[in-house]
Amino acid sequence: MEMKAVKHLISVAATALCVVAEAAHLYMAGDSIMTDYRPQEWPQYGWGQALRSFMKDPAALHNFARSGWSARRFRESGRWEKCIASKLRPGDWVIVSFGHNDMNKRRNKPPKNDYSTIDEYKAFLKGFAADVKAKGANIAFATSIAHSKGFTEKDCVMTVDGGATGLGAYVAAMREVAAELKTPLLDLHRYAEENLPKLGLAKAKALYMFIKPGEYANYPKGKNDAAHVCDRGAFFYAKGAVEMAREQGLSLVELLKEPGSVAFVPVVLPCGEAEE
Repeated sequence: MEMKAVKHLISVAATALCVVAEAAHLYMAGDSIMTDYRPQEWPQYGWGQALRSFMKDPAALHNFARSGWSARRFRESGRWEKCIASKLRPGDWVIVSFGHNDMNKRRNKPPKNDYSTIDEYKAFLKGFAADVKAKGANIAFATSIAHSKGFTEKDCVMTVDGGATGLGAYVAAMREVAAELKTPLLDLHRYAEENLPKLGLAKAKALYMFIKPGEYANYPKGKNDAAHVCDRGAFFYAKGAVEMAREQGLSLVELLKEPGSVAFVPVVLPCGEAEE
């Protein structure tokens, strides 16, 4: 009887461990490059939104990124604590990606108090990491994607200066914090610099929100946005994040599909029929 009882306890414990592993969740904190967009904003898309296509269980991804927000506002508004830190359990993952708004010196007063010096930005990142690790969860930083104003092409050779708008200093700061804390880094910025030239300038810019008038019903006057990506661009960067997670052997990949098995599927909205 005693042996049967021991075996039963072992079985229960093993089952509990499996449940914990299966119940791991992925939380995302970031800005408009990562956030979810509504159908009436299509084809604009966030790479966190596109990452759901790579999840074994899309419901396990919780994207709390907000357009226009910085690391400072995410922390000081209470959104970090309410939406992410208070919900973390051992084994969960958090991906943090800021930079685009943190560098904006014009946004330094409430309610849009987003600007941070490099040292302040580093402190916010370190604070996020400390909170996550205190919960027994895992964190990865993701650098900002490349800004397309730094895309050039000469003699059919494309080069990418993703930090051309001043973003580079904040990308470098995140890299430094990741190295100091020995925290995983999904370097989307470098991924862009290494992989976009393979596409060529025209195809690379087609990943961003450069829209001709009349091309999409949601943007009848067109749009000329060098910072944000469309659904195809979001897929490009989400796939890059998955590939880097696999290369680094992160346990995060247990939540993800093999990237080669996921095909890009455009959001289906008939041309000329903007969704209400």
